[in-house]
Amino acid sequence: MANNKTIFVTGGTGNQGGAVARNLAQQGFGVKVLTRNTNSFKAKNLKKLNIELVQGDLNKPDTYRVHLKDADGIFSVQTFENGVHKEINQGITLATLGKELGTQHFLYSSVFGAQLNTRVRHIDSKCEIENHIKQIGLPFTIIRPTSLYENFLIPQVKKGILKGKLVQPIGRDTIQQYIAAEDIGKAAVKIFLNSNKYLGKTIPLATEQLNTWEVADTFSKVLNKKVNYKKLPVIITRLFLGKDLYKMFKWIEEKSIFQIEDVELTRKEFPNLLSLESWIRMNFK
Repeated sequence: MANNKTIFVTGGTGNQGGAVARNLAQQGFGVKVLTRNTNSFKAKNLKKLNIELVQGDLNKPDTYRVHLKDADGIFSVQTFENGVHKEINQGITLATLGKELGTQHFLYSSVFGAQLNTRVRHIDSKCEIENHIKQIGLPFTIIRPTSLYENFLIPQVKKGILKGKLVQPIGRDTIQQYIAAEDIGKAAVKIFLNSNKYLGKTIPLATEQLNTWEVADTFSKVLNKKVNYKKLPVIITRLFLGKDLYKMFKWIEEKSIFQIEDVELTRKEFPNLLSLESWIRMNFK
């Protein structure tokens, strides 16, 4: 399917950005992916899909500014791994350039809870970016994905699951919502294809709402072996995952309010997205 729109994508070698880039390319969009290393394995795989690789750095806007000029849209996602101050600066700078250069549609991937003043730095940071996007008059859509299924593919987590143990920093009855990164890519395609419908909207993205015991039970069913839940001790969570992630999991356990309506809305707006069961069958072969 041919499409005359070109989309500039950040995070293209990560879970979300990669899924967005692939799905856009498969639907005929022109796609430019910003990456610091155009020779990486993931970057080369994107190039095989006729995706243009832009060697640059979100911390250095002069390395990518020129590539925004002929982009119809921008998909913006940042990581907090190098600190929330860099994350905020990257997100605000990209949005500001998009506004200056006349971007027609700026799609920002935020996170569930960004608007709730959680006091978790890497959640509240996204609220700051959201507010900037809205204040400068940029034509925007904001999506707020929940926890990614792909977190179960973190090597030590996957290894434990295959050995029959799901170790998590939250309680067995604690509810979380989930979505596959690939489905964020599918949602992004629909949003860019239907800009007039989605401009100015903030959209939650969640396809499953499960407690931790139900997650373990789903793995047991699909893998045809018992997968037992075990809680990661608080001190281990704090020491090995760091203060910010510790605070996030504490917030999830004590204060987060997930709404099943968000799951129902996502399924209605973006049909045929993956359940956890289907995702496990695809990724735990």
